[in-house]
Amino acid sequence: MQKLGKYFSVFVILLYFFLGIFILVSPRFQYLPKGIKIIFSVFLFLYGCYRLARIWTKSRENDGE
Repeated sequence: MQKLGKYFSVFVILLYFFLGIFILVSPRFQYLPKGIKIIFSVFLFLYGCYRLARIWTKSRENDGE
């Protein structure tokens, strides 16, 4: 069951990265100023990196036990 949770977490992280790219380059968000799109995309990238780091450290701690 833990393996399924890890795969789901990785899927969510990839979703954050793809959502950041989508907001940055998609024509659906033309009404937003470019600065707002960049800030929101960077926030999604950084949050994805944060989640990835947490999963990686948690995985290393579990392997050490």
